[in-house]
Amino acid sequence: MDTRKIAVVASVAAVALALSGCSTGSAEGQGNSPSAVSKMSPAPDSTTKNPSPSKNNTYRPASPKGPAENVPVPKLPALAKEYSEDGAASFSKFYFDLVNYAIETNNAGPIKKVTTKECIVCGVSIIDEATEAKKLGKWHVGGKHHPKILDSYISGENLAVVTVEYTADKAEIYLVPNEPDSKMDKLEPTTVAVGLEFDHGWKVYRIIGAE
Repeated sequence: MDTRKIAVVASVAAVALALSGCSTGSAEGQGNSPSAVSKMSPAPDSTTKNPSPSKNNTYRPASPKGPAENVPVPKLPALAKEYSEDGAASFSKFYFDLVNYAIETNNAGPIKKVTTKECIVCGVSIIDEATEAKKLGKWHVGGKHHPKILDSYISGENLAVVTVEYTADKAEIYLVPNEPDSKMDKLEPTTVAVGLEFDHGWKVYRIIGAE
């Protein structure tokens, strides 16, 4: 690890709780409450448990009846390709778009391409959970994340840190139509620091909680 990179200031468990889009309040569901990580379980792809997919590639959001369909893949903004403080900020907003895409689709491919293996929280709370949720046939209704960039600075050679405050909508998680398996409260403003490195483009190497 480059010594110039930001240090961990919160445990992986605490950060996973923040990224899961849940509050410390309650998660209601059948059986035991889901873990902080499992609450990040995004929705399965458009073919899972959906007997009547929409036609003409029309986007349809998730509902209690079934998962989202034909979700467009977020496009990287031109500014997010730049090695600059503004570029890092733009990329961080784009990264949250990819989080929301994973929530809707259970397709972690796009976010995996811009995440390094160093980011344990990214792997555990987003990428691995999307893969597992797809296997189980879970889907999310709600739970969208809304980021606000508070600060962005170049922290070293080819490195940047972006401070993000975000909220997440309340959500319900389904395994079968019209029967919520669990529920999540709306997440109040939560602050995290996103560590980025640049090598022909930005990638996330760490997401940590604020001190």
